[in-house]
Amino acid sequence: MSEKGLYKKIDPKIKQKISALLDNAYEQAALGTIDKNQWPLVTKVIPLIIKNNIYLLLSDLSEHTKNIVANPAVSLYFAASENHKSRSNNVRLTLQGTVTKLSLDKKGRSFKLLVEKQSTVDIGSDMWAYFDDFNFYEFHIKRQLYVEGFAKAYQELIE
Repeated sequence: MSEKGLYKKIDPKIKQKISALLDNAYEQAALGTIDKNQWPLVTKVIPLIIKNNIYLLLSDLSEHTKNIVANPAVSLYFAASENHKSRSNNVRLTLQGTVTKLSLDKKGRSFKLLVEKQSTVDIGSDMWAYFDDFNFYEFHIKRQLYVEGFAKAYQELIE
């Protein structure tokens, strides 16, 4: 079966569900990168979402950030709460795209606003955000794959 036949198109109703999930309704989020040996690495992240823009506060010393520098193609995975007895039947969202480091002055207003918002989703981040090795990165979506449950998969490719 072709990829096109596997997924339904994301319609306005599904877009609303995706927005609701991203509006801090997920239980876990993970970042997938590829390491220098071409092995996948998945790590927990705490994304910041502002007006459909996704930001990540990452340490430049971390393995996943070093992977991003070498290959900015990544995936973000959001898992909703597991309400079904069949755990594979729970809502989840995978986003594929690229990540770019933002060049922000840590004394500037833009950086301070991001830190203020990040601290509402990750207590304590207002302290380590100012460490020299921590920076904000922006995620650019190229593909969305929303799985609502068994045989309920939707995708959208974004140019």
